[in-house]
Amino acid sequence: MTKIFLEDEPDLEIFLRKNSNSRRITLRISSLDGKITITGPSYLDFEEFRNFAESKKSWLKSKRGSFKPPIFVSEGIKIPILGTEIKVLSSRVQRPKKIGNSLYINKKHPVSNQVKNYLIEICRVHLNCICKEFAERIGSEFHKITLRDTRSRWGSCSTDANLMFSWRLVMAPEDILAYVAAHEVAHLKHMNHSKEFWETVEFLFGPYKKEKAWLKKNGPSLYRYKFES
Repeated sequence: MTKIFLEDEPDLEIFLRKNSNSRRITLRISSLDGKITITGPSYLDFEEFRNFAESKKSWLKSKRGSFKPPIFVSEGIKIPILGTEIKVLSSRVQRPKKIGNSLYINKKHPVSNQVKNYLIEICRVHLNCICKEFAERIGSEFHKITLRDTRSRWGSCSTDANLMFSWRLVMAPEDILAYVAAHEVAHLKHMNHSKEFWETVEFLFGPYKKEKAWLKKNGPSLYRYKFES
């Protein structure tokens, strides 16, 4: 994706996306990680997009300043796992191993990839157990669980009973993971957000407003962690 850099603002990175269906230029700042995207008609040239972005520079700087800087996962970094801060340390272990509040990874391999794969594995184990229990309680079944690094939703349930979750949920407190699991399993019965659906969520999880509010307020912080090789 083409990038635009503004004059005197080298850290203000803007991603350009042309869309044949667009009628005007728009700027969007992701609530998850502060990523800036400028979108507009395909027939416009680069300078028109750049000039528009320049005219919004003050606004962009004020909005971007509210986002905390990213955390690049590396040795010595603390990362939340099921709500507990865990420190990443290198060792001679063959595969990632958690001991107390430390996660030991193989010092001969890229740190971030090992941590990411460990998080995905832990997330899968927890979700499989929770979702099976919840599905049994409402007399339903699901076919499989898929984990992705989604940006638009924490989970989904397809009409053919496949569940999908963001593996980043494993960095939230365990109750948050369970709440999202209850939400998606409830869709096995109700493919909507009707009164009956929310009653099913509460039947499975219990009162959920606190967890729902936590996810809305703190969910974006889970995207601060960058897993790059």
